[in-house]
Amino acid sequence: MNPQESLGQTQFWAVFELCLDDLPAKQGRAFMMREFVEMSTEEICQEMDITLTNLNVILHRARMRLRECLNIKWFETETKR
Repeated sequence: MNPQESLGQTQFWAVFELCLDDLPAKQGRAFMMREFVEMSTEEICQEMDITLTNLNVILHRARMRLRECLNIKWFETETKR
């Protein structure tokens, strides 16, 4: 990987973290447990005391918010660079 690609990845993850921090607390927590801690859905439901259906809704909303935020803060500004 060349230095330019490395810098781009570092900047992307900084923007991703800002977007993650903007999520409502419950969405951010569920997303982190699933995608970064790699907990099973059953473990997350038990930990958060929610149903599987509720977890699926929370994760869907978190992903949609992250996608929207990244589109605005990363992908759209990347085309302007």
